[in-house]
Amino acid sequence: MLMSNQSIYPGWVVLAACFFCAMLTIGGTLYIFQLFVLPVSEEFNLTRAQINYGYMALLLGMALWSPFAGRILDNYPARLIVPVGGICYAMSFIILSRSNTLWVMLLTITTLVGIGLCLAGGLAANAITSRWFLRRRGRALGIASVASSAGGFTMVPFMTWLIESYAWREALLYAGVAVGIVIVLVGFFLIENKPSEELMSVSDEFDLGATHTNTNEEIESTTWTFSTLVKNKNFWLIMFGAGLLLASDQAILTSKYPLFIDSGLTPAQAASIISTMTFSAIFGKFLVGYLADYIDVRHLFAMVAIFHAALLLIFIEMPDYWILLSFASVFGAAVGGIYPVWSALTAANFGARNFGLVFGSMAPVMQSMALVFVYFVASSFDKNGSYNFAFYCFVVAVFIGMVLIYAVRKKQT
Repeated sequence: MLMSNQSIYPGWVVLAACFFCAMLTIGGTLYIFQLFVLPVSEEFNLTRAQINYGYMALLLGMALWSPFAGRILDNYPARLIVPVGGICYAMSFIILSRSNTLWVMLLTITTLVGIGLCLAGGLAANAITSRWFLRRRGRALGIASVASSAGGFTMVPFMTWLIESYAWREALLYAGVAVGIVIVLVGFFLIENKPSEELMSVSDEFDLGATHTNTNEEIESTTWTFSTLVKNKNFWLIMFGAGLLLASDQAILTSKYPLFIDSGLTPAQAASIISTMTFSAIFGKFLVGYLADYIDVRHLFAMVAIFHAALLLIFIEMPDYWILLSFASVFGAAVGGIYPVWSALTAANFGARNFGLVFGSMAPVMQSMALVFVYFVASSFDKNGSYNFAFYCFVVAVFIGMVLIYAVRKKQT
C-alpha cells in the first residue's frame, strides 16, 4: 500500500508502474506486428492486405473491449484489473505461438490480446493517471503516453533479436510469458486506484489558479453516462478529429518496416530508423504533455498534425538512408504527440471521474477508422505496388482532423 507520508508524491510511483505495464503491452503488440509481416506472410503465403487482417483483428479487439474495460477501470481496483490484463496477454501469445490455423490466431488476437491491451495498456495508464493528477495532469499524461514509444524503442529490437535467434513462434512464446509475469507483479504491488482528496490537496494538485478553478471544478464533478456523451458535440469532434490522426498513425505503424525493406534498406537499417523515430516520439510526448498545462491543446494538435503530414511526405519521397534517418529523427515527434493531445483534450473536457468511460466509448469509432486505414494502406500497396496513394490520402485526412479539433469549445464559466 502506498503511504501518503512519503516525500515523493505517490502518484509518480503509480504513474511509473502504469508506464511500465503500458510500455510492455503496447510495444509488445502494436509496435512488433510489423516484424511479423514478412515471416508470417511467407509461411502462410499471404498478401500484404491479408497479413494486415491480424493487425485489423487487434484494432477490432480494442474497439470491442475498450468500452467495457473503461467502465471496469472506473469502478474496480486497478491493482487487480491490470494483472488480469497481463494474464490475458501471456495466454494469447502462448496460443499464437502454437497455432497453425489462421482463424484461431485471428480469434485469439481479437479476444485475449485485445482484452490484455485494454486492461494493462494505454487505456488503463491514462485512466489511472488522470485520477492522480490535476494541476500537473498534462505533463503526467504526456509521460504516460511515452510508454507506447518506449515500448517500440525497447520491444522492437528485443523482438527482432528473438526472431533472428529462435524464429517467430518461439519469439512470441518467450516474450508473452515474460511480459505477462512482469505485468502481474508490477500491477499488483505498485498500482493503486486513486488518491484521497486530502493527499491531492497536500500535494497542491488542486492549485489550478483562480482563472481555471471554477471551470475545472465543474468539469471534474460532472458525472457522464453514455447517453449524455453522445449528445455532447465535443465528444464527437474529439473522437473524429483525433481518430483521423490516430488511424493514419496506425496504418503507418503496420507499413514502415516493409516499406523500408521494399525500398532496399537492410533489416538493421530499417530497425534503426524505427528506433530513431521512436526516440524522437518520446521527446515529442514529453514536450506536448508539458505544454498542455500552459497552451491551448488545440494548437498543440495542429502542430502534431502538421509534423505528421510532413512525415508522410518524406515517406512518399523515400530519400536515401542517411537523409531518411535525419528527417525521421525530427518528424518522428509527430508520432509522439498524438496520444498526449488526445488524452489532454479528453481530460480537459470531461474530467477524470469518468475518463475510462469517455476514452473507452471513443474507441469503437476510432478503432473502426483505424481498421479502414490499415486495410486501405495494404490494399493500396497490393493494387499499386506502392504506399504513396494511401499516404497522400492520409495527409488530407490529417488536415481534416485538425479542422475538427479547432471546432472543440471548452465550457466556460
